[in-house]
Amino acid sequence: MQPPDITRVFIGPQMEFEVEIVFAKEGNQSPEEVHEYEEVIVVIEGVVGLTRGPGTESETYSKYDTIVLPAGTVHQITVVEAPVKVVIIHPERV
Repeated sequence: MQPPDITRVFIGPQMEFEVEIVFAKEGNQSPEEVHEYEEVIVVIEGVVGLTRGPGTESETYSKYDTIVLPAGTVHQITVVEAPVKVVIIHPERV
């Protein structure tokens, strides 16, 4: 699977607030990852699948759905219906 195109914007003196704007197409998938900070995901266009750890069922999200992932949540996002536009917010990155 190919990673999506990501534009990152950092705000704050320690770059503690991060916004990612993600444009994904058919076949794109994020790596399975975990963060030490909360993550808020807003689907703007398309449909994505989200797994919350190895062996878990994929949850499906579409236009204007908002997902909140607590710190320490293992997760992976996969394109279900392209094109996909997603905004990812890390409100307290540091």
